[in-house]
Order: sequence, then structure tokens, then C-alpha cells
Amino acid sequence: MELDGENGAIAHYMLDCRAKNRSRWTLKQYSRTLRTLCKLLQELCQVSELEQVTVLHLRQCAYHMLTAPISHNGRRPKNGQTLSAQSVQDYILVWKAFFNWCYQEELIEKNPVARLKSPTVEKTIKPTLTPDEIQMILDSCDLNTSLGFRDYTILSLLVDAGLRREEVSHLRVGDVYVGYIKVHGKGRKEREVGLHPEVEKLLWKYVQKYRHPWSAGEMALFLGRYGRPLKTAGIATLVDRIKKRCGLEDKQLSPHVFRHTFSKQYMERGGDVLSLSRELGHSDIQVTRLYLGDFGSSEARKDHSLRSVFNDIKVHKRKTSRKKQEE
Repeated sequence: MELDGENGAIAHYMLDCRAKNRSRWTLKQYSRTLRTLCKLLQELCQVSELEQVTVLHLRQCAYHMLTAPISHNGRRPKNGQTLSAQSVQDYILVWKAFFNWCYQEELIEKNPVARLKSPTVEKTIKPTLTPDEIQMILDSCDLNTSLGFRDYTILSLLVDAGLRREEVSHLRVGDVYVGYIKVHGKGRKEREVGLHPEVEKLLWKYVQKYRHPWSAGEMALFLGRYGRPLKTAGIATLVDRIKKRCGLEDKQLSPHVFRHTFSKQYMERGGDVLSLSRELGHSDIQVTRLYLGDFGSSEARKDHSLRSVFNDIKVHKRKTSRKKQEE
């Protein structure tokens, strides 16, 4: 059986994933990852049939990705850069899901991933921001403009709620409630995440005064310059722009760094790992697995404000001229 092609194993696997209601992002990642594998198997091993694939072929492909530059997520490598062990590990997870499915569907007699090991990933300290750095980042936003206030609100939400950038871009106006927001996370899982009162106030003010949709029916919470939904790439661009403006080029700064910062601050301020796992949307922590069933995000968010870094952040107000105040 052909690996790729209209009637290939990958096409049938992707059909099954769609039938299981996998998210669009997951489908895109699976398709891209498996087609990269097909290309490597063809070029390195001269293998194009599903039944021909062995664990040695897969090890050869994994080694090649660690030692030679290849395109990743549609982007070409820069200056001969190779993939990290973590990236290769992510590829192998998809390979395993695919070949396990093929084995269960009885498309192959032997499972080539049964003895396939992922490369060891070195443990590194996750980069985080200090309260002073957060203050500097927020102070760099111009609150006198609609886009500046939007940026300030998004950055505040990233710090206070620890959301993934995809989750921020998918928020809708109807997801904002008193004291919390409803987040649509990975695997189409919905959860509640608490809000500090100052951040809740920023969201309300943004919606009421600074959010200008291109049409009355547009329900995306955060909008771009022309009133259309702000995409994940736009959030990454926002953070890059702030990084340069604050002179933090030497510091690792991305939307996910705000998520790490939220986690660290939450625990340092007396939070517990179970509540944190619920607010982050991590429902697979082994240590807390037995307790996750009856401890939901609704309970986890109740003490959110007590543990928020916004207790140490000075929220700036838009300056109003004296003449305007008299009017």
C-alpha cells in the first residue's frame, strides 16, 4: 500500500482523524509531519510503500533531522540550522500515532514504531519575566490609541491568564464573563480561567471603547487594524514589536514566555499545581490525574486574583486634558 497519494495510508489516516473531530490545527500539523516523513523515506531509504517501512528506516530519518537542515512547519532552515531534539521528538510522536493506527487497522503485520525511541531532550530552565520587566513591557504601550490599548490588553491577558497565543486569537466577545473567561484550548477542550479585576476592567474598556469591528456581526474579541480577527501570527508580531521597543533583543521573548511567567508567578504566590494545571488546560499531569475528575476549572479560578502578578503591576490610565475634563 502506498504511503502517500489519494488512496495512500496517510490519506485514510487523515480521514479517520477528521472523523474523530480533530482540530484544524492538529490536522494541518499531522498532514505536514507525515508528508515530511514520506519525503525523507523516499530520499534517504528509497521507500514509498507502507509495508516496507522498518524501525531502521525511521531511525535513519530521525538522525537526518537532527544532523541536516530541513524545512520545518513550512519554513526553510536559516544558516544550515538543524532541528532541536524537542522538535524531532514532536515529529516522532506523530509517526507513532500513525503507525500504531496502521497496525490496529491491520494494514501492516509488524509495527515499526514499537521499538522506536525519541531523542533525549535536555532539561532547560524555562525563560520567564520579572515583575519589573512586565511593567516595562506594559509601559511601552500607547494607551492613547486604539491599537495601543488593544496591545496593552492582550499583553496583560497573556501575563495574567497564561493563555496560548492560539487561545487568545480564538477568544470571542461572548467568552468574557465577570471574573473569568472561557477558553477554547487544545483538543477542542473548553475551560474557565480567572481574571484579576484590573485585567477584567481592561477587557471591558477595550470592548466598549477601543474595539472597532469591520461589521456588526464580527464576534472575535481581538481585532486587527482594519477590524478583522487578529490571528496568531499577529500576536507573535505584537510581541516581537514590543521586544524591540523595550530593548529586550537579547532576552528570549515570545507569547509562550508569558505563559511560563504566569505559571511561575502563580506557584510563587501560593498556588497549587492542581489549580494551575486546570487553568493552563493541562489535564494529563500524572501526579494529579486522580483528582482532575472532580476538581474543575470553575473551582481553580476562584482564588486567581490572589496569585496574579497584577497585584504588583501599576495599571496606567489614559491621560485626559484639563480642557476636556472641564467640558
